[in-house]
This record gives sequence, C-alpha cells and structure tokens, in this order.
Amino acid sequence: MPSESDTPVTPPSPRGSPRRARRVAIALAAVALVMAAGGAISFRRFVTHTRSDPGFPYRDRATFEKLLKRARDAEQRGDRASAITTYRFIVAVGARGDSTLEPYTVAARAGLERVGVP
Repeated sequence: MPSESDTPVTPPSPRGSPRRARRVAIALAAVALVMAAGGAISFRRFVTHTRSDPGFPYRDRATFEKLLKRARDAEQRGDRASAITTYRFIVAVGARGDSTLEPYTVAARAGLERVGVP
C-alpha cells in the first residue's frame, strides 16, 4: 500500500494559471517586437542622415575644442600636414553647423592661413 510520501505532490503555482502566463508572454513578445521595429526605424533614419551629412555626429563644442587643440599642437610640433587636415575638417564640418560653432571655424580658418593654406 502506497504511503503519503510516495505520491508526488505538485505545489500550487504561485503566479496563477498557465493561461495567464501565456498571455503575459505574448504581451511581452509583442512589446519586444514593437521596440525592435522602433529601434530599426531609428537606426535607419540615423544612417540616412549620416549619409547626407557625414559631419553631423562631430558637430558639438567639445569635439571642436579637442580638434582645435589637436591642430594647434600639430602646428607647434611642425606637423603641417596634420594641422592642415584637422583645420580643414573643422571648417568643413563647422560650415554646416549652427552659430555657436562659428568661433571654431574662424579659428580654424586663421590656423589655415598661419600654415600657408589660402
């Protein structure tokens, strides 16, 4: 005769029925799909914008300050090619920027004149 310890006892589910769990899983999967689609659309817009304006990720004050310092340092070291390349990059990227970046483009143009580039 089987005793009570021989019969397996399944504890009641603390979270509810399997039907509820299935609904939650479907809802979470739907949310994940919507978020993935939104991310894909956002990334595609970013890539499109980058193709039409390759300099836009660099168009901020901190980046321009670093680049201007790098160009000045190259100019002081006598590395004319690096200075010219960096100054030209600042002018090219800053030309399509806002008015807050104008001092950097003016400084880069002055740097180009100092190294002998018209």
